[in-house]
Amino acid sequence: MRATNRSRLHCLRALVVVAAALPLWAGIALGQAQAPPKLTFDQSNSVYNRRIHPPQPPESVNWEERVTKLLREEPGDIVITGVGDMIFNQQISNLPEPDHRQLFRIMQEADIAYGNLEFSLNAHPELQRPFYNFRADPEFVWEVAAIGINLVSLANNHALDFGPEGLRDCLRALDHAQITHAGAGLTLAAAHEPGTMGVQSQKTSFGLLSYMRYWTSKYRCTDPGGPCLATINPAAILIVRNGKVEPVEGPVEADIEAMEDDVVLGKRHSDILMVALHNHDVSHHRAYGIQDHTPANDEIMFHRAIDAGADMVLGSGPHVLRGIEIYKGKPIFYSLSNFIYQYRTPDKIPVDLIHQRDGEVARPTNVSVWDRRDPVQIFEGVMLRMTVNNEKLKRIELIPFTIDDEGPLYGVPRLASAARCTKIIEELQTLSKPYGTTIVDKGWYAEVKL
Repeated sequence: MRATNRSRLHCLRALVVVAAALPLWAGIALGQAQAPPKLTFDQSNSVYNRRIHPPQPPESVNWEERVTKLLREEPGDIVITGVGDMIFNQQISNLPEPDHRQLFRIMQEADIAYGNLEFSLNAHPELQRPFYNFRADPEFVWEVAAIGINLVSLANNHALDFGPEGLRDCLRALDHAQITHAGAGLTLAAAHEPGTMGVQSQKTSFGLLSYMRYWTSKYRCTDPGGPCLATINPAAILIVRNGKVEPVEGPVEADIEAMEDDVVLGKRHSDILMVALHNHDVSHHRAYGIQDHTPANDEIMFHRAIDAGADMVLGSGPHVLRGIEIYKGKPIFYSLSNFIYQYRTPDKIPVDLIHQRDGEVARPTNVSVWDRRDPVQIFEGVMLRMTVNNEKLKRIELIPFTIDDEGPLYGVPRLASAARCTKIIEELQTLSKPYGTTIVDKGWYAEVKL
């Protein structure tokens, strides 16, 4: 069984101290405080002043006290945290500010801390395939562990950005750091196997299955004997609408059945089985607007994972929050939004070509200024904190956070201010209302009524 956070953080902290003098291939020294990269902004440019997160006066908040109260536990409790997409390439575990440090502490003190790893850990920058350079060297895996993550899904559209060799490196790095993973493997069969870990003090086993649903079949495995992802591919399905049968795009039935078989087998070896679905129902072209609703035809795969025996489904991919449904007594989180979103880090993106989500290319005179800004919803999310006791889900808490959208901490999450916290909770309440889900505002976090 894999080590959980409580048992391995003591070892990790010791390792960080020893490794502080060793340079990482990513140009980072573990445990060594490092000044954030200095960026230059053309303040005369109107884009610089068009902030989607207007500056707020500093709040007097004792985050340590708040988080300490949140982290209460009773005998037999097992705590699972969950976050969405992580595009991560710069050290943040050493940030001193309480709104950063205490957010990571929630994960670090959990038994299991899950996130979707949407970048590659490999030593082959020359193998980069698409424009996106979402990569860090293998030693950066210790930074992933340092913020608390010990369970990741890999079935996503950036896992193979550096080809099969890049994926091999990534799997080796995760195994070396004892970060459990699912959704990708050295073979197709391995990609469909659950990542398993246990909480030995409670004699409870956990499993994770991971799949990607993309709007094309470009990531479907062509060589089952080589590195592969577990995918659910698109197909035309028939639905009845206004009394008429219409064809719409939906998941391939055979892929859904393969997922169901994986769930049935996974439940034989796991007391609690989680399924991660990285869902790209359409592209991120701006023409589609804010993609905060899951199409009914895509809800099929979330429901059928529960029908097959999964205990919860964790959604990612849309890069914004989507609603929460309690389906047959089991939670479905249709999208957890982003968590770490360093996809525009200036030194990681070619300086003369800055990609835009709407498919356009901006050629700025100053490399740190972008012509257009992503919507505010992309820079906010919630961290799940779920408590399980005696193999039953006891409580679901939602901790709102925001992500810096400019400056030296671009893409880094922090606990949300009072005003932003209220807004995020209200937004999630609205998104969850169609599912009949009640979300109770607790002040600086929220709780889902089970």
